[in-house]
Amino acid sequence: MTQDNNKDFGRLFEAGLDKLTTTLRTGQRVQGVVSMIGKSSVFVDLGTPADGYLDRKDLLDKNGELTVKVGDSIDAFCMGWTDDGIKLALRMSGDAVDSSVEDAYNAGMPVEGKVTAERKGGFTVQVANSEAFCPFSQIDARGVKKEPAEYIGERFSFAITEYSEGGRNIVLSRRRILEKEAAKKREELKEHLAVGDIVDGVVTKIMPFGAFVDIGGVEGMVHVSEMGWNRGLKPEEVVSEGQAVQVKVLDIDWGDAAGDKRERLAFSIKQIEQHPWERVAEDESYAVGSKRRGKVTRLADFGAFIELEPGIEGLAHISQLGAEGHVKHPSEVVKEGDMVDVTLLDVDPERRRIGLCIGEPKVKGEKAAELTHEEAAEVAVVNAGQRLEGEVESVKPFGVFIKLPNGQTGLLHISQTGLAGDGTLQVRALYKAYPLRSKVQVIIREIAGNRISLTLPETMEQELGRLTVTDHKDSQGASFGSLDDVFGGLKL
Repeated sequence: MTQDNNKDFGRLFEAGLDKLTTTLRTGQRVQGVVSMIGKSSVFVDLGTPADGYLDRKDLLDKNGELTVKVGDSIDAFCMGWTDDGIKLALRMSGDAVDSSVEDAYNAGMPVEGKVTAERKGGFTVQVANSEAFCPFSQIDARGVKKEPAEYIGERFSFAITEYSEGGRNIVLSRRRILEKEAAKKREELKEHLAVGDIVDGVVTKIMPFGAFVDIGGVEGMVHVSEMGWNRGLKPEEVVSEGQAVQVKVLDIDWGDAAGDKRERLAFSIKQIEQHPWERVAEDESYAVGSKRRGKVTRLADFGAFIELEPGIEGLAHISQLGAEGHVKHPSEVVKEGDMVDVTLLDVDPERRRIGLCIGEPKVKGEKAAELTHEEAAEVAVVNAGQRLEGEVESVKPFGVFIKLPNGQTGLLHISQTGLAGDGTLQVRALYKAYPLRSKVQVIIREIAGNRISLTLPETMEQELGRLTVTDHKDSQGASFGSLDDVFGGLKL
């Protein structure tokens, strides 16, 4: 290229840069596509004569992994021009804030701040040389519970929700930033998440019937029946709010485009592991004649149920409980919670039944007692989360007792029926809706010892629907209402 051509090129480049500086201003939000990734910078094609670039370290996750790749779209903010191109940033930080905080507010640009102290209603946040306020409700994502002291001294990105009085009144929200990031992750999950995937998540809320888990922008529910192989588990015995867990995706329903139907995701914790019964046939410790130690979990008129390990129960029939004499009821020999030594008399992996005797068999080669039809039905224990057809056994002012297919009885509390009215009118409606011996579809809501709480399929659907409604906040973090505690006062 000749010297004259070099001069012409220089004039054209400067003219293009001059034109660029008139269309992009500091603090302006821009969108581009990652064009190249270097050792210290990530370059972005903005569709302008000059490329933008970000510091690579600003795009690393907590594990030091880069969060973008070539071809990805990226939103950023213009910070000015250098010899390398247009300097971009995901947020404003450092001294740039003092001179541009109002521009950041007008452009919707995040700022970096340090939480310095707790104050009435929230936190004081230092943004460069300015003090700002972040309400308690806006310091973290919905459902996250931490002590205020855990935030002091930490640096975060914040959205400016209010800027007035020449910068003397600055209100911030970290929650908005987190929700925006979650929305982006949600769209990524919609593209790639599949039934059967095992993913990492965090427990956000525990309810009587299960726990909600956030897998990064999307919440799903682990029903209590999917928390472990143990019978009669309570959610709080398995997980706690804020706990990191792995879950298996059982079902995905993203709802409809119009938003009339909310998304539903179902997860399992227990299905990450093999079901205990799947290895019983090959496990020598379950061979007939083997000795094991177990826990008495419940008593029936015809015998004692004994848990050998989580998910596996056996039955010691009443005819094989006493070494001598006739036992009228299992409570004469054992009580719930006892640890006992047992001998396996019969193992049927297909029907998932194990016949036991406590201690040594009374005679050599003793077989498990034959069960009557009614006894066999009760051995088929119900589990939380099961949907069954029951028969109305009796109606009380507080609810309906329903006999289940296995012979046990559960309570459908009046609060779970959705009947309108109160007092006498509500009780009358209950008697009318559930005639004696009528059939009704129910879901096992919770099992606590011998007490079985029931709900209706439509009630469960409504409960889950209400729990997917997120809080709505105004710019200062004031709540317009939440249904998070919709079951807070419910007594079953």
